Amino acid sequence: MKQSALGGIGHAFSDPNFRTYSVGAIATWIGFFVQLVAVSWHAWELTQSTTWLAAIALMDILPNIVLSPLAGVIADRFDKYRLMGIISCLALIQAVMLTIVGFSGHLEIWSLAALAFAHGVIISFMVPAMYGILPRFVAKRTLTSAIAVSSSYAQLAVFIGPIIAGWVISVYGVVWAFAINALGYLIYLISWRFLKTPPDFVHPVPSGQSISSDFIAGLRYVQNHKEISSILALLLVGDALGASLFYLAPAFAEQILGMGVVGVSMIFAAKGIGATLSAVYIAYLGKVAATYHRMLWSFLLFVLSVFLIFLSPNIYLVVLAFLLLGVGSESYQTIMTALVQLTVTEEQRGRVMATMFMFGQLASGIGTYLIGYYAASHGLIGPTVVAATICLLVWLLYFLRRKLLAQTDSSR
Repeated sequence: MKQSALGGIGHAFSDPNFRTYSVGAIATWIGFFVQLVAVSWHAWELTQSTTWLAAIALMDILPNIVLSPLAGVIADRFDKYRLMGIISCLALIQAVMLTIVGFSGHLEIWSLAALAFAHGVIISFMVPAMYGILPRFVAKRTLTSAIAVSSSYAQLAVFIGPIIAGWVISVYGVVWAFAINALGYLIYLISWRFLKTPPDFVHPVPSGQSISSDFIAGLRYVQNHKEISSILALLLVGDALGASLFYLAPAFAEQILGMGVVGVSMIFAAKGIGATLSAVYIAYLGKVAATYHRMLWSFLLFVLSVFLIFLSPNIYLVVLAFLLLGVGSESYQTIMTALVQLTVTEEQRGRVMATMFMFGQLASGIGTYLIGYYAASHGLIGPTVVAATICLLVWLLYFLRRKLLAQTDSSR
């Protein structure tokens, strides 16, 4: 493959399918984070409660935990491309309903929780199908770069989405932020229709077993898969801490920074800038970036950034800490995803990614709820620092095994 001046980024964009996919992905990611900020902020405005913030987050996360196993089996049994179309239509309907209820003036905390739960159900089925889109439409030699570039869209949205959300909420009100998400899904569906299946693509043959048998087979595959089993602990503790920082951001911005929705936008934007830079760099490096050593040091940067956030004496250092948090979290998450996507078989892809997603969401839900619950009586700093310390201890166990991880890198 001819070397591109843009490295892996150039190779990814040389694929017309990836260019088409990118249009819809950028639009839907921006809309997704605009809505996520708007939902969290509206919940905070209604209740002024970190417990409710955590509960709303749990409504979004809980279906992922319960339904992901079923969603993974379905993704492996049916055409992931068609599934993404159906599920994206449902996501569009949810976003439109949220907007309509908001404009009607009846979006109270319980209706917000119900719609957050509906969103969680939809995302449960979307994720396993979504992970199968790039491997289907992009050549394997450019897959790591495509994953990293695609991940940069999400992180660009973490940067742009909160800025848009903060401006829209402060000027026009929270309901218009919900409408932006509906527009994002509409653009995605239009671009989705223009994706072309490669002529050499072979649809995986369903196993013919029962749903429960397929699910158990997927769990065994994860258990016996060296790359997945070796990163599972890092995935769990990292998701628990990272999700709590995201979902409890409104409380952090107001209680610690004293800046309200502007503070939410600032810290999300800083994290998004760092994450975008990291994703672009990994995309440029391509497949050589997907190593356990790089993942290990990126995770350490993520954890140390959390300590810096709560030790910083002023807003400028807090913003810097969130920028570093974005660099570290995006690096280790993108590398984890690439390591799994490059090695998993197409027949097992949906179940494996759904299982990983299920474990990650379980950790996210538990971490967010526990930190939110204890923050209500003890403040945000103590519970978050305890969670970060646990992450640091898990990282230390991996650091002591770094030579073994290096051998795994060299054998791939």
